[in-house]
Amino acid sequence: MSSVKISDISSFVTSGSRGWASYYSNSGALFLRMTNLPKNGIKLLLNDNKYVQLPDKSNEGKRTALQYGDILISITAELGKIGFVEQLPDSEAYVNQHVCLVRPIQEKVHPKFLAYYLSSQPQRNLLNRLNDSGAKSGLNLSTIAKFPVILPDKATQEFIVDALEQWDTAIEKTETLINAKERQFGWLVTRLINKSGHKKKQLSDFISEVSVRNRGNEIDRVLSVTNRSGFVLPEDQFERRVASANVSNYKIVQQGQYAYNPSRINVGSIARLDDWDNGILSPMYTVFKLDQKIVNSDYFLHWLSSSEAKQRIKKSAQGSVRETVSFGDLGAIPICLPELSVQQNIANTLNTAQQEITLLKKLADQYRTQKRGLMQKLLSGEWHIKNKEAA
Repeated sequence: MSSVKISDISSFVTSGSRGWASYYSNSGALFLRMTNLPKNGIKLLLNDNKYVQLPDKSNEGKRTALQYGDILISITAELGKIGFVEQLPDSEAYVNQHVCLVRPIQEKVHPKFLAYYLSSQPQRNLLNRLNDSGAKSGLNLSTIAKFPVILPDKATQEFIVDALEQWDTAIEKTETLINAKERQFGWLVTRLINKSGHKKKQLSDFISEVSVRNRGNEIDRVLSVTNRSGFVLPEDQFERRVASANVSNYKIVQQGQYAYNPSRINVGSIARLDDWDNGILSPMYTVFKLDQKIVNSDYFLHWLSSSEAKQRIKKSAQGSVRETVSFGDLGAIPICLPELSVQQNIANTLNTAQQEITLLKKLADQYRTQKRGLMQKLLSGEWHIKNKEAA
């Protein structure tokens, strides 16, 4: 293996210039920004695109027109995100001033090997440490040009690319399956719960508020409710404990009870406590329990994930000056509520579908972990690949 600089194996290192705004259009050439670069991996994100219409073949267009094998690096804000230009949906594409464009010399380096190398965690960490702009995050082009690369021979580069592509394919297929299963789950919730013919009740018929305070400080597990992960420990979410020094006025929540932030329920911050026996929440939260003689808790939880429930909650929030949902507002929302036995059957079906999605997500996480480990071993040279031709 040899140590080289990016400039040694690239024909140029550049970035887009300012002043593209006047060329923005609803169609034309793809215009890539930092948001098109993935936080993990190297596949470009092309679901939130901007386009430009250049009036002519300007020098700017020629200078930053992308081609296969180009590597893109974010040089402001989130430093070191890497994108690899493998296939573009348009005949032309360009980058803005916040993205560095590296064009590898293919006779010297496999372009995708270099992209994988730069996207590995050790190299991304190093790019972040090379911040040139003091308090404001930024990398200049000369720093990137001098960035060191440990380069094996071309045969080894190709082997490493082939190996990592297999993991990428497995991850992509699993993620595609997860997306399909999640769409199917949403359809199932609508079909099974929000079904015409089911009798409707108001939530107030079976929910009751709980406001037990932590007066004796017997519980010290402070929790928060997020719109993505439900109940979480604040230190996991914010890397520190977020709570008052005195938590005696905090509300106690028990396993199986629900809680929500009245100011954030409209974005989905409502959940059931499943992972702990109990915890305490800031006084701003509303805690409630269900009358399980009327409603199945799993059924209700699945209803909360439905588009109908989310829309009704948002509509309740819109009537408030601060867009909050009081417990009374929540209780006024209607829900389709068949007999308990029917609720149980529906909940069982949806639980099975959800468990399948959970298992697929764990599998995708395992693939990502395996890929990271493989990248570390192969790209660092810790694992040496025997050249078949030399054997």
